[in-house]
Amino acid sequence: MAQRRPFARPAAPGTRPAAAVVLASALLLAACQGNPDSWGTGVVKQSDAFGDYSETVVNIPRPTAGPRQFQCAGPFAPNTSAVNIAADFGQANVVTGNIISPDGSTSPGLVLLPNDPALSLEIAWKDAIDMVNPRRVAFTESSAWSVNGIAIGSTLADLEKANGKPFRVQGFGGNGGGVVADWRGGRLGNLGGGCTLGVQLALSATASDQSTARLSGPRSIASSDATLRAAAPTVGVFWVNYR
Repeated sequence: MAQRRPFARPAAPGTRPAAAVVLASALLLAACQGNPDSWGTGVVKQSDAFGDYSETVVNIPRPTAGPRQFQCAGPFAPNTSAVNIAADFGQANVVTGNIISPDGSTSPGLVLLPNDPALSLEIAWKDAIDMVNPRRVAFTESSAWSVNGIAIGSTLADLEKANGKPFRVQGFGGNGGGVVADWRGGRLGNLGGGCTLGVQLALSATASDQSTARLSGPRSIASSDATLRAAAPTVGVFWVNYR
């Protein structure tokens, strides 16, 4: 990724929502130093039924126990900004740079946790100048994130279960090979928050040359296709698109 630099745009007054009254977390995350299992510290602000207010400094654990669930909400809501994400995760954990799109083009974007491939995210913006309103969030090939239960290595059966029905895949080989072309009205085509899941499948290394040839080229393949199932493709790359 070319010309990365720390994101240091100051937050304008009023850009952050007010804290909720009961047990709201204002996670003012700092760069992780010392404890390798932590993203830093944060402040939990609390008010009880009698109006007594307190603040507690807490450790923000790094999600190492399992895949992290991504949702188009909170810091990744459709109306979020680079300022919000830097405030949530700490400016030391955010850099700007050129983001590569699935079609190979590049655009200015934001990289979250660039030094941790398992948790790193690349965010492209609808407004790339002010860095507001995400257009796409892309995950690495070794990502520990998941979306509606889908992660790196998920199978056709996993995808059909999460989607609620079969779907269609572009033929393998070339640009866009193995990309899910149509969720056929299933759940993965409407994640909530105006988001859809993008997936590119990779054929198993044990797939026969004959199967690979039958699945390659400009064609649309049903996920129920016997040849496709025998080739045992799994999720190699995935991303989230914002409408």
